[in-house]
Amino acid sequence: MTWGLVGILAVFLALLYRLYWRACGESRQLANLVVLILLDQKVHDAQRAGLIDFVTNSKTKNAADLGRAVNLAMGKVAMQMSGNTLGVAALLWNTRRPSA
Repeated sequence: MTWGLVGILAVFLALLYRLYWRACGESRQLANLVVLILLDQKVHDAQRAGLIDFVTNSKTKNAADLGRAVNLAMGKVAMQMSGNTLGVAALLWNTRRPSA
């Protein structure tokens, strides 16, 4: 009985640990996406058009459902663009040090 409880607690702690690091990664990717949207006009235009299209074609019933749907969609977009970390860093660096 005791070992079963210890095992359940260990699995629970491992799950919490995994969820924590997943949330940290998603947060970083969302921040990178925001920086990319703010600094690159092409990305801004494409993401704005995509958001407008998503909202107008959404089958949600109220504003709260629409907000949840947009939040989930933006999280998915950010995670799909997870390889852009170095590109965002370079874009930030070039903003700091504009080319001559």
